[in-house]
Amino acid sequence: MNKIAFDLDGVFIPDCDHMPQIGSVSEFYALAHHMRPMFKPEGEWNIITGRSAKYRPQTMAWIDNHFENKPKRVWHELVDVLPAEYKADTINQNGIECFVESDIEQVKYLQQHVTNGCKIVHFSEYIKQNFLMRV
Repeated sequence: MNKIAFDLDGVFIPDCDHMPQIGSVSEFYALAHHMRPMFKPEGEWNIITGRSAKYRPQTMAWIDNHFENKPKRVWHELVDVLPAEYKADTINQNGIECFVESDIEQVKYLQQHVTNGCKIVHFSEYIKQNFLMRV
């Protein structure tokens, strides 16, 4: 696949319920820096994250710390729109052919708002298709 992109949180870093000891998003991202990715893509790949742009340094440090095969591009410019809107616009404008998303509500939104023919895949389905069938 030429242009595959993945969401970050929920795909590489597990989604977490609210942790009472972790007060803010900044504290969660500081903790997440030490979490290993759940898998590492082969070949060329990209990330489109709904994290706020102010957390880009933390995101890039995490990527640098955990991947030898780094993403070709990291779209992380979310400022004043909802994450699903940002992801749809980014996919539509950059020729992404497949996007893997962990949030089922965002999958549904993207399937309705992505107009460039990109295949939108829920992360659990991606795992079934690409890893469980190999066993």
